[in-house]
Amino acid sequence: MPTNEERAERGREILERYALQFGDPYDPRANLTDVLTDLMHTALMQPELGLEFHASLEMASWHFEAETEECGEK
Repeated sequence: MPTNEERAERGREILERYALQFGDPYDPRANLTDVLTDLMHTALMQPELGLEFHASLEMASWHFEAETEECGEK
């Protein structure tokens, strides 16, 4: 199982790659918003994938809470 540091690094890599291809390499906040927005569009416009963005976001929040609590990061 990855550590929270490894999870954070994966997230950073995703944002950096997105910034280089689609976004602004100097505005990580905007890139995070744009990644989330693009995923919302994917969930809406590609129903064959069976994605439920808001349910996934809620589940991700639960996972984050559990992962940070178990490591004493909160």
